[in-house]
Amino acid sequence: FPGALPSHRMAKQASKLLEKHGYNDTNTLLTTSLSSDEVNRDIEDEMRQHFGNAYAIGGLAGFAFGGVVGFGNMAHHIPNGGHGLVFYGPHVGIDFDMTVGKVNRPGQKESSECCGPALAALEYCRRVKAGEVGEIGTPEDITESQYTWICHELLPMTDRILKEDGEEAQRIQLTTSLYDAQDAMMGRILAKAKDQIREDTKIAFLGGITINTPEGSAEYFLPKKFVVMDNKGTVLADLLGELLAVKAIVPSRKSKLMGGNPGGVFGHKTYG
Repeated sequence: FPGALPSHRMAKQASKLLEKHGYNDTNTLLTTSLSSDEVNRDIEDEMRQHFGNAYAIGGLAGFAFGGVVGFGNMAHHIPNGGHGLVFYGPHVGIDFDMTVGKVNRPGQKESSECCGPALAALEYCRRVKAGEVGEIGTPEDITESQYTWICHELLPMTDRILKEDGEEAQRIQLTTSLYDAQDAMMGRILAKAKDQIREDTKIAFLGGITINTPEGSAEYFLPKKFVVMDNKGTVLADLLGELLAVKAIVPSRKSKLMGGNPGGVFGHKTYG
């Protein structure tokens, strides 16, 4: 994931850039659409340090299941004279062995899948393409709705994922495809809910991919969109280039973190 930044550095730089557009820690409402997975609370906390408590509209795999109603409700919670920041996107794990799609979780002896629901949805889509199962219909029970909709969103992108050579390449393409689907979904939500945004309010969208790492290691975030919009959805500023200018050293397979040392390749000490 070239261009990925340590989450603490990314959050700090995003805050500095937004200050130039009238954002501060008292007039901003942070909204998150991140996966329900507990490993994503670290990067959420990094953002909260700069922008305060978050209004959450995300569910499994990071999709904004709060939808139009959730976004509109959030818009009514923005401080008077203040602005909104929507932080969104899927996530993927990388464990101590640099295996993409897995992460070492506290209290578990072996690494586990990350993002599990996304990988399960990809397996379903693979079986549909192979003619082994039929397509899932509209969910009939609320308990199945989020996973079902992930499958629906992923199915049109399955061919481009499966044409990648090897499991790791497919998992990387899966994560990128999930971002594309979620970014498009966010656009549909904004188009339907923008009338709920006050005239003097700006909405910033910071979208990308969270890269989860083992406990005690720095998380990473790959920004793919960072724009400030007015209440009509018109882009006032594109800040992505300035955010990506915060360079970061990304560990290679030849420099694995050994022995769980928090000051090693993944650790915060490497980056200050």
